[in-house]
Amino acid sequence: MEDFNLLEEVIDSLEQDPNALRIKRLMLFTCHDTWSNDVNEVKALHMRQLVRELMVMFPDLRTLKQMLNIHVKQLSKQSDYLLAADNIIDSIGFLYTLRDEGNLPESFLNPQAAIAKASNLSNQNTHYEKNESDTIPHRHNLKYLTNLYDLRADISRNISPLHAKILLFSSLNHRFSPQERDWSPLYTYDLDDLMQLIFQTYETFDSLEQQLKQVSLTLDQPEDAKRASSVILQALKPFY
Repeated sequence: MEDFNLLEEVIDSLEQDPNALRIKRLMLFTCHDTWSNDVNEVKALHMRQLVRELMVMFPDLRTLKQMLNIHVKQLSKQSDYLLAADNIIDSIGFLYTLRDEGNLPESFLNPQAAIAKASNLSNQNTHYEKNESDTIPHRHNLKYLTNLYDLRADISRNISPLHAKILLFSSLNHRFSPQERDWSPLYTYDLDDLMQLIFQTYETFDSLEQQLKQVSLTLDQPEDAKRASSVILQALKPFY
């Protein structure tokens, strides 16, 4: 039985932890190999999103422990961040147990699952009539993006999710600049959200390909952005 209260308690305990800033920094570093000393930037990070990204990127607790330790060893204040790592393991370890027992809300690790479930129920109760829009591949295939777990995992295996998010964000909004206050808006989006928006905004694969390639050349790390562009295009092409 899914327990939303326990999930909220775990996230709230991490938010309220006296070591919360170090916890967020270590989560960000472990997920994206990105370090931030900007206190306001770190405060703006969403603990829920960081927890979700850790659990999706490292599906078992043992791997998470190993990756936290690897990243802590790269830091100068290892004793402080070992404590942060212990707090993460204690809290998130409980969520892994909930997940394995089937008690972690499915919508937490896969936010689109709830949308897909509701859509399926709606389709069962709605008389279907074929119309002209069904012959348009882009609109037809959009329904398959309601569950993005495999697609997201495929992208994350090949590139840093952060590089993917920066490229997609820049293609939808404006050129991302790490020197400016773009971190907070960036972290209001999940990678899933950005992929959905990209698919809805660029109705042809050619227009998407042109945009991603152009934007990748303008970013601060063009080689990383170029690789992200290639991986994302390869992943999304079957849906056009």
